[in-house]
This record gives sequence, structure tokens and C-alpha cells, in this order.
Amino acid sequence: MKKNLLIFGIILIAGYFFIVFSSNTSKDEEDKDVEYVDLIGDFDRNQLTKKPYKSWYLENYENYNLDEDTAAEIKKIISNKIKIKVIMGTWCSDSRENVPAFFKLMDHIKFRKRNIQLIGLDVNKKNPNEDEIKYNIINVPTFIFFKDGKEINRIVELTIESIEKDILKILDGSGYQNAYYGF
Repeated sequence: MKKNLLIFGIILIAGYFFIVFSSNTSKDEEDKDVEYVDLIGDFDRNQLTKKPYKSWYLENYENYNLDEDTAAEIKKIISNKIKIKVIMGTWCSDSRENVPAFFKLMDHIKFRKRNIQLIGLDVNKKNPNEDEIKYNIINVPTFIFFKDGKEINRIVELTIESIEKDILKILDGSGYQNAYYGF
């Protein structure tokens, strides 16, 4: 009788551990279940927080050290007349780094989400809407700033100082006038 209880107890404990460990899959294993497809054309920011993009998007968003002093300066001067087009590639390492940093800044200053448009390009830097032609895209990411429907400036691929300082200079007119920089 004691032997049967002991065997039953061992089977019960083993079954418990089997269930716990077999259902506890890692994020990497979960992401492998989702086929990676680049986001092409207009898309919603929320798509970046879902598999398979969330692994790099959320990590880079959380790990970005925001320059809060410069962000406060941006918040003082940015207006609702500013519209921003973010043209990126989900396949691009610079987009994966700079786009989450940009959104961390925009969230911090509480910039209107509806004033930001996300546009995805494929690895050939094209999409069916021909946004690469329409906006003269050379490299990604490209952040294009519009005021009253006219482009005032852009950040292309890399920042000169930081995302915060470059945006501040674009908005206050203190530098980088008509600077199409990047490589």
C-alpha cells in the first residue's frame, strides 16, 4: 500500500513538473512561431508591439535613455501644426534603433499620435504606394517634419547629435536647415 502511494506521489509530482515546464516557453520560441514579414506601406504603431517586431521594438524603446531636458524644450515649442512622417524598414537596424527612441520621445512629450504617420518600405526601399519616390527617400529611417503642409526638414538614417537635439534644432530653426543628412 505504501509502495503504491509512493509511486502515485512520484507520478503526480512528475506530471506537475511536466505541465509547468512544457507550457513555459520563452519569448524567442514564441517569436519563432510567427513568420517574419516586413511591414510595407502605411501601418499602425501598435503593430510594432506585436510579434515578431516586439522583441526589438520594446527592448529598444525601454533601453533608450531619453534626454529629458531637451525633451522639455521640444514640448514647449512643438505645435499641433507639425505633422511627422516616419518612413522606415522593419528589416533595417537603424530603423530598429531610432524609431523606438523617436516614439519614446513623442510619448514623453505627449505629442498627438494622429500627427504621426508610419510608412514601411521593403528591403529595396520601395512600397506599392511609391512613397520612396513621393518623399524622395534615400535611406531609412527618414523622419520628415511638415508645418502647414510644407516640409520644414528631415532626419535621414542617422542623427547628428541625438534624436532629441536634432528635432529641437529642426523645430526651433537653429540649425540643419534643409539638411538631408545621412549616408
